Amino acid sequence: MGVVVAAGAYGAFSAVQGDQEGVQDAASDDLANTAEDPAQGCADSWNEGNENKGNVASIATAAQQSGSPTAYVNVGLSDLFPDRCMVTVANPSTLYAQQYLQDPGNGWSMIPAWSGSVSQIDSSNLPWNGRMTQDGTVIIR
Repeated sequence: MGVVVAAGAYGAFSAVQGDQEGVQDAASDDLANTAEDPAQGCADSWNEGNENKGNVASIATAAQQSGSPTAYVNVGLSDLFPDRCMVTVANPSTLYAQQYLQDPGNGWSMIPAWSGSVSQIDSSNLPWNGRMTQDGTVIIR
């Protein structure tokens, strides 16, 4: 009987989900150019739709002594929300880290999700698979 109820619930869920399918498909398309390279798709989302990326870069590259400072970056899909991109940015000089989550419904495609010490970053957001330039552009390695 539990299976029948679950099947009925699934059918109702599928009907509601079908109404929202176009919205979800659009978000998924923006996300990651699907299965080819989710990290690059997420980086593209950050680079193209993030009006605040310069401000993030100024924090992420502060106090670096090299001629071309860069922040360490992990780009990929969020473990918590697997249909959304998560960008983790860390400054090697200050040991400060920030995370941003994709928000396709907002004018700014990435919203702040967390900030704190690099030592608090969950290991699922490592290893670093990219870098951030001084203007906030994310480059996948």
